[in-house]
Amino acid sequence: MGPLASAEFLKTIYEYSLTGESEQESPRVVVYSDPTLPDRTQILLSGESEPLLSKLIEALHQLSELKARRIIICCVTSHYLLAKLPADLQERIICLVDIILSNIIEQKKKHLLLCTTGTRRLKIFSQHPLWGQAKEYIILPDDSDQQTVHNMIYQIKTNGISIPVAYQHAECLAMKYNADSVIAGCTELHLLSKFSINGGEFQAKQDIQITFFDPLVHIAQSLAS
Repeated sequence: MGPLASAEFLKTIYEYSLTGESEQESPRVVVYSDPTLPDRTQILLSGESEPLLSKLIEALHQLSELKARRIIICCVTSHYLLAKLPADLQERIICLVDIILSNIIEQKKKHLLLCTTGTRRLKIFSQHPLWGQAKEYIILPDDSDQQTVHNMIYQIKTNGISIPVAYQHAECLAMKYNADSVIAGCTELHLLSKFSINGGEFQAKQDIQITFFDPLVHIAQSLAS
């Protein structure tokens, strides 16, 4: 749904799957990018989810008609609507929250969860069945820092902040909360995760290196294996 995040994710899939051999063995991927969908945080917190749900179902049906077997919704906040999707569409969805929480439980490290305020207030993580096992490993920013994170995410969406500057903000928050890692709980943060993977930390603060758990990178790696 975020066009920059979706485009970067497509690039990530092929960066991991193209290993110098035949490109014909790479995954077939269809990208449905529609930036006109209503703002997910605003519309879901208002309680008026029907316009977003209708457009989401329409998009998923179109992907199904194109023979997409598995579908990734590049918006964690929109995962609030997964339970409202028709069963035949639900079974095609790869749930990013499932991936995040199951891996956090396995890693048993302290992770700082960065996500939109919509995701926090809608309790998309804290009402998930795995939350009880995962919560001891997850740090939530305080209200002031949560607003800062939300604003940063929206700046990333519109190219209103450079990725190195946004990465430094994430670095500072990870230090403040003494976290071992940062959870990319919003797909826009995939751009920060990629910046880190590509050596961006050396362009930021030389004495600090943070790692991300990014469900989109996890999926790309799984497709390549």
